[in-house]
Amino acid sequence: MSLNKKVLAVAIAGSLFAAGNAAAVTLGTSAQGGTGPAVFAKEIVVADPVAGVNVATTAVNGALLSWQPGWSFSNDEVRYARVECSSNIRLSGVLSSSVPATVNFGTINGAGTNVLTFSVTSTGANVAANDVFTLTSATQNISNTDNVVCTTSLYDQPSQAQAGGEVGRIAGSVRTGTYLAFADSYRLTSTARTAISSVEAAPSFSSFRTAAAAAPFAGDTAARAELAALGVGLIAPTGTAVAQAAPYTVGGAAIALNDVLAATSTVIVDGDFSAAANANGTYTGAALGRVQLNGANATALSATSATFALPLPGGLANAVLSLTRRDGAVIPAAEYTARLNAVAAAPTVYAAAGKGPVNAGQVVRDGTELQAPLAQIPDGWYSRVILTNTSGVERPYTISVMTEKDVTVATGTLTGTIPANGTKVIDDVKDIFTGHNRATLNVSVAGPTNAIQGMYQIVNPTSGSISNETMVRPGSN
Repeated sequence: MSLNKKVLAVAIAGSLFAAGNAAAVTLGTSAQGGTGPAVFAKEIVVADPVAGVNVATTAVNGALLSWQPGWSFSNDEVRYARVECSSNIRLSGVLSSSVPATVNFGTINGAGTNVLTFSVTSTGANVAANDVFTLTSATQNISNTDNVVCTTSLYDQPSQAQAGGEVGRIAGSVRTGTYLAFADSYRLTSTARTAISSVEAAPSFSSFRTAAAAAPFAGDTAARAELAALGVGLIAPTGTAVAQAAPYTVGGAAIALNDVLAATSTVIVDGDFSAAANANGTYTGAALGRVQLNGANATALSATSATFALPLPGGLANAVLSLTRRDGAVIPAAEYTARLNAVAAAPTVYAAAGKGPVNAGQVVRDGTELQAPLAQIPDGWYSRVILTNTSGVERPYTISVMTEKDVTVATGTLTGTIPANGTKVIDDVKDIFTGHNRATLNVSVAGPTNAIQGMYQIVNPTSGSISNETMVRPGSN
């Protein structure tokens, strides 16, 4: 049957007439022909809620608004429709109906607001309950980026349609759904790994243990550990009226990373990079090449952070973060996190939000770590550290000293061995540090954790008082 439509509507500038519900958001449940929404970028900037922002809503991007009337019309029957949406949209457009219906739409009341009302007259072939009405417009105006939810219904009288509510509303004509949704257009992801700093290296913890790994992690060596695979990319919305590779721009096209992010955006990884430092303690030159992302050197490096350029528009996909230790450097146990430092490409159009932090891997040691959280040197007392080894091999140890903020100490003997099946007693903590009467002692032992124990002890030789404190394994208490 041929389609014979009369459209008696207020057509505003930029509005568009299109038949049926081609590439449209249809309100209602799936049984009512309902679809998902059209998704636009949450980053869209609405600087002035009064003026709002026009977003492209066309058949091309599937962002027309459609619904089934839910009522079978008799010939020449007249009903009154109400389209009511969230207060953050100003509706505009003209109306069409789907084949085979022949229908007259009356003048639209409320154009430029969030509520439209108009008459619907069935002429010729009767309008069926599952025919489709479509509100068509090249643009819709939004005042913020909250989701837009719309409800349509039919009424007996025009005044009832104007008032809304249940009075005079035709049962079964109500259709509700999300018309426009807004979602983040990009994200930062990470697949994190654990690298092991080996106690068996010489010196201890100066190399990584290596093991076969699946792609993209195939580059581990004794000197190099791959800590994580990072990604910065677009998010494809799901459950949409039409398939979308990414949320839409204000112009209705799939957004690209460089629409939102400027070339000065960076990925920053925080953690302990001291093993990558140059021999003189600096983090420039060769040190930059010892910390890489996706094969590219860090653009800036310190003891606690590494900065990388973000390639645009492609972003990053399974970009491997790697740490190479300087030859002979001791590799500390550490945790790493990554974050996206986002700089807006067009700050008046799209807001660029940073992402993260996300887990970017860790380094653990396969030996034994012990800690005396507070080792003291009180006047008139002896302070001792006792280390035991129940294995049949002597085990080397290294002690590091941590102090309170703005406190410095002089360190003494920080290395030694624990005899096989024996005990090592450091009879005076002053042999380890001086210059302050308290500090934290961290002991790294190149031996299996089930064979090594430690104790901190203070003794008053005058009164005979003794206080013993078992040294703790970090993360176990």
